[in-house]
Amino acid sequence: MTQPSTPLAQRLRRAALGTLRAPLGFALVAFAALPTATAAPLQGDDPLPPIQELGSTYVLNFAQGEDEESMSLFQFTQACQQVTGRQFTWNEDTEGLLKQRRVRLIGTKSIQKDRFYSFFQVMMIISDFVCTEIGEDDIAVIKIDSLQGQGRSNLRASAIYVEPEELDDYKDQPATLITTVVTLPNTDVRQVSNSMRTMITDANTQQMLPAGTSNSMVLVGFGSNVVAMANMLTIIDEASKVDIPEPIFDKVKLEYADASEVQPIIEELLEAANQTARNQVAAAGPQGVRPGQNNGEAKLTVDARTNSLLITALPEDMPRIKELIAQLDVDIVERERSYHIYALENVGAEDLAETLNEFLEDAVQLDTRGAGNNTRGGQAPRSSTNNREFVVVADPETNSLLIAANRTQYQELQALVERLDRRQDQVLIETALIETSGSDFLDIGVELGFADIPGATEEGGVGVTSFGLSTLVDSDGDGVVDLRTPNVSQGVTAGIIDGNDFSIPALLALLETKQDSNVLNVPSVLVNNNAVARVSQLTEQPTTQITAVGGGVGTGQTQENFAGYEPAGITMEISPSISASRYLRLNVFLEVSTFVGAVSGAIPPVRVTRTIETEVNVPDGATMVIGGIVIDNEANTTNQVPWIGDIPLLGRLFRRDSKNKDRTVLYFFVTPHILQDKDFADLAEISFRKKLEASEFIGLDRVQQVDPTFGIDAETGSPVSLEGFDLPLYTPPARGETDGENVGITPYEASRKLSGDND
Repeated sequence: MTQPSTPLAQRLRRAALGTLRAPLGFALVAFAALPTATAAPLQGDDPLPPIQELGSTYVLNFAQGEDEESMSLFQFTQACQQVTGRQFTWNEDTEGLLKQRRVRLIGTKSIQKDRFYSFFQVMMIISDFVCTEIGEDDIAVIKIDSLQGQGRSNLRASAIYVEPEELDDYKDQPATLITTVVTLPNTDVRQVSNSMRTMITDANTQQMLPAGTSNSMVLVGFGSNVVAMANMLTIIDEASKVDIPEPIFDKVKLEYADASEVQPIIEELLEAANQTARNQVAAAGPQGVRPGQNNGEAKLTVDARTNSLLITALPEDMPRIKELIAQLDVDIVERERSYHIYALENVGAEDLAETLNEFLEDAVQLDTRGAGNNTRGGQAPRSSTNNREFVVVADPETNSLLIAANRTQYQELQALVERLDRRQDQVLIETALIETSGSDFLDIGVELGFADIPGATEEGGVGVTSFGLSTLVDSDGDGVVDLRTPNVSQGVTAGIIDGNDFSIPALLALLETKQDSNVLNVPSVLVNNNAVARVSQLTEQPTTQITAVGGGVGTGQTQENFAGYEPAGITMEISPSISASRYLRLNVFLEVSTFVGAVSGAIPPVRVTRTIETEVNVPDGATMVIGGIVIDNEANTTNQVPWIGDIPLLGRLFRRDSKNKDRTVLYFFVTPHILQDKDFADLAEISFRKKLEASEFIGLDRVQQVDPTFGIDAETGSPVSLEGFDLPLYTPPARGETDGENVGITPYEASRKLSGDND
């Protein structure tokens, strides 16, 4: 016996029986007595209706063919409207597509009545249709649009907004476009959106955007997809969450070590560990603690009054920090000394002490400024109670440094001193100054004259030529010159002074002077790297000053006093700088000055000065040549009787010719040698070679007056062959930190004391 049908079942049955006549074109038949979802054929072998009501479910039996009797999406939408009570609408283009498409479902499917609208959306999205709910409550209308229509690009704008807490209501609505906001407090939403953007398959209906500068994400898409995406992001955010415990405080009192020394060591180790952790987080990606968040870095502060360390750290870090402090706070056999003596070997104690004090004071100021600017992550700078306190004093007599500092500071100072107290390589500079000069002088002159003839009764005449070869005098006092006295000078002066019958005096002077000079100066000098060597060889001419003393106008007297010296000679300055590639940069200054003439009166003679100043780069052992200072002067002087002196041959009797040629050439040679042997073996070799050269010129006995051990056997005291002479080796003095009792002793005394020989 069949159970009576419900009103809804009756309506569906009537609709099913009128499938061919009604616009809906489908039938719902309820079989309340059927225990399963399989529907039995109707009486008269009628086909099963496409939708059957069975208790709390609907049984779907859609035709699988393309005939007109199969259900279209348009009819399926109308059936959904009657079953769910929802109102649908569409445009003309969409209506045409709904009528063309058929509902296809292989086999029979049972659906809960309350999930029928979700199944309807599944079938619609499969057929490329989307459902958009417009309005709320009783005015809500569901608009159906085709994903293949021209309005596809505007679909995303029609998505409805859904509150995050209401997202679960849309997990079964795959054809409804929604928009929601998901908050991710532990995640960098920008990097996550970039990495998950590949999950967006349709930019017209789906979107994933960071919401401004907040940690929120805007999701747009179909309901089921948006819910799944939101759940996935929530899982990622939970996995990125870092629980930061509250830091704890503690105080550790040190028994042996100085708290101000332990603090920087611990902080340096903690900083290195934190930096390693930050690098690992950065290498792993954007997940983890965000910038500006407290990373749990430990802080240590010194309590100098109790020699304690105040510690702020995370609970899991506190035991590790205390253990490290305990390892540092141990007693040592040798107690720390606050005062140290450091003997220097190569540099002056006063200069080095001044350099160290200036540098370390500036370093303290730089550390203070750096600590004030070091606000990592917005946190306050670390405590700087461990200020550098030190004292560096020079002892010039022993060339030592007296240093007062704790162990850590002394180790830093010692490292600096050791790097600065290094012997600079020395440079042996061999120079040669060669000056060649030549002078040619030619002087030819003739003087003529005639006077009264002795014994003549008639009055005579007088006529002379004078070019400085003679002096005309009046011998008889009659007012007429009648005697020529030759001015005897260099060369030849000859002639006729008088005649018996007819006086035609004549004088002839001939002089030619040639002078050649070659001056060689070979000074050598040894100079430290970056120092200045100066060699000077001067000739000084005394000068006088004339002053008036006593008396009145017209009766005053003068006095000539000494007014100092005027120097002239050779001055050379050379400053070598050794490059890393063992080349030499030479700053050369050379000045050569000479006097022209002798001192006469209060005015010094003329002085000629030649200067060379240059900077060059030369290899070790190479010779640099500076030449080209050439002076070439030529002067021709003629004194003659006008017009007559120009007559060929005859004119020679009426003139005096002098020619003067001066030529000077200056060459300067410089050869630098780098001496870098730490035991001065190369210097000993050069000194020995120079002594051998000197012994050839001045004799061995004179060299031994300067160096009594030269050429003498130290053990026997007898002369040795200089050809096989062993070069002496240099023994450096003790350097570094020295006991007070050893300050100032010689290397020989130090070696005897070390060996225990105190006799």
